[in-house]
Amino acid sequence: MILLSSIIDTFMAQFLEQYQGAVLPSHLSALDAMHNCRTSCSPLMLAECPECEHQIFVPHSCGHRNCPHCQHNESQQWLERQLQKQVPAEYFLLTFTLPAELRTLAWEHQRILYSLMLRCAWETVRLFVQNDKQLQGMAGAIAVLLLRLALFRG
Repeated sequence: MILLSSIIDTFMAQFLEQYQGAVLPSHLSALDAMHNCRTSCSPLMLAECPECEHQIFVPHSCGHRNCPHCQHNESQQWLERQLQKQVPAEYFLLTFTLPAELRTLAWEHQRILYSLMLRCAWETVRLFVQNDKQLQGMAGAIAVLLLRLALFRG
């Protein structure tokens, strides 16, 4: 497995040279934390085997919220909590796309147009479920608005 710290080692100088004016102090802090995560630069803790009493110093993790080493456990726990909330039903992903002809209008009137789009999408789903004998039941929905700004400005 490739460690993030080795990627930072390899490309940090080139990255800073290329983006020196755009790199925020918070980015540098994150890169520094992840680069030193669980290395000899980190504070050490003493770990002891309860059976043989062998002791070893182990470097601490950085704890940064963007560090994949540190946040793996937390993100796994979050995912397990979300799965426990799942309703015992079939799920489907439906995507509704705004036609290209409406993008300028949407850019100029975002609140109104997106509200209408989500309402129309929900009404369409609700009517399909209501009129289809095989679906039998009531539809529920979680709507997510995904904006790809490059499409609007092009």
